Order: sequence, then C-alpha cells, then structure tokens
Amino acid sequence: MTINITPHAPVEATPPTIQALAASIRRIRKSKGWTLKDVEKASGGIWKAVVIGSYERCDRALSLNKAIALAAFYKVPLDEMLGITPPLEVKVDRLTFDLRKVKESREPSLAPLQRFVSAISTARRDWNGEVLSVRGSDTLALSSAIQIPQGQMQQGLLAYGLIFTNSKKA
Repeated sequence: MTINITPHAPVEATPPTIQALAASIRRIRKSKGWTLKDVEKASGGIWKAVVIGSYERCDRALSLNKAIALAAFYKVPLDEMLGITPPLEVKVDRLTFDLRKVKESREPSLAPLQRFVSAISTARRDWNGEVLSVRGSDTLALSSAIQIPQGQMQQGLLAYGLIFTNSKKA
C-alpha cells in the first residue's frame, strides 16, 4: 500500500496590498535571521540596508524588476515575497502511533516510517512496543522521511489506521 493523499482544493487568496508586500519582505528577511545590514553584506552591497528598510516600511516603491531580483536574492518564489500566496503554516498536533500496526505492516513504502518510530523508541528507551507519541514539532522530519507533505500526513496515517485519533487513543 502506498499512501497517496489528494491535495485540498486551493484557497482563494485575498488581493495583495502594499502593506502585505512590505510585511512579507520583512518576514522573509527575518526568517533568514538577517538584519538590514546583513542583507547588504550578503548581497555584496547590491541591496543597501536603507533601501530594503524603505521597502519594508512602504516608504519606497518596488518595481517588478526589483521584486524579481529581490525574490531571487532571498531564494523564495516571487508570489510568496509579494504576499500573494502566504507561506503554508502547517500545524500538526502530537501523533500517537499504534506501533503494533506499524511494525506488522509488510508494505515496503512504510519502511521509512518503521525506521523512524524505531529510532525514536530506541532513543527514548521505550520498549513497551504498543504506542508511541511524537511531538508536533517532529512531524516535519517524519513527513520528509515518508515523503508525504506535512499538511497531508496525519490524514494519510489515519486512513491506514497507523495513528490514533483523540477518541481512539490506547
């Protein structure tokens, strides 16, 4: 069994504003842990701190050519930098695995999941072998290991009976 999940229908985006563009430019810079001076240094002076700050405060107009160049410099899609498509923020709560079902599966596509839960059980020295709770913050690594987008992982794992819902926890 290969876990395949159909993506959700696209959500309509709200029309972008200059304030959303400015906030997006600032959010992207800060997500990299950069100050305005860091941007200037990383760009070799191509992007001046005062100019980036002006874009972030809506004090200066940003041409399309500059927007494309800035998105390329930050290595983000243009639509995200422009605030047209907000970044996907996936909130996955704690997952509680039914280890018996995970271990019993002979499905080759679940081998990475089996290795993941085994490694966590070993690291925690948890040998009961029935359930394993994984923090929501660990689900990004898990989604990468089993090659399912983080936003679709919980639904797929539930569909195959590999995790408990709040009402079915052991």
